[in-house]
Amino acid sequence: MKYVSKFVSLGSEVEELLKDSNCLILFNEEIKDDLLMDISALHTRAEVMDDMEVGDTLVIGDCEYDITAVGNIALNTFRDIGHCTVKFDGKDEVDLPGEIQVKGIIPDIKVGDKLIIK
Repeated sequence: MKYVSKFVSLGSEVEELLKDSNCLILFNEEIKDDLLMDISALHTRAEVMDDMEVGDTLVIGDCEYDITAVGNIALNTFRDIGHCTVKFDGKDEVDLPGEIQVKGIIPDIKVGDKLIIK
C-alpha cells in the first residue's frame, strides 16, 4: 500500500463537481481554507509510502480505479497536503499538472469511506 486514509468531511459542492466536471478535489484534513473545504473531500493525514504512478489502483470506498495518468505537481502536493484533483475521464494524460486521471464510474463518496492508493 502506498497510502491508506479515510474521508472525514465532504464539502457542500463535492457532489456537484463530481456530476458536472467528473472531478474530485482531495485535501487532507489539515486544510483550513473555507473555500477549499467547500469544494473538497477531506481525508485523514497519513504517510505517503511511495509516489502514485500510472498502473496503480486508487480505492474510494468499495470502488477501485486504474490510475491512467499522474501530473508532476500532483505528486508533490499529495505528499505535502494530501491534495490532487482526481479526474474520472480515464485519459492517458492530464489536463493540468495537479491532476491524476483514473478510469471508472464516478463514486458515491461518504464520510468514513476509505481512500487507498496501491
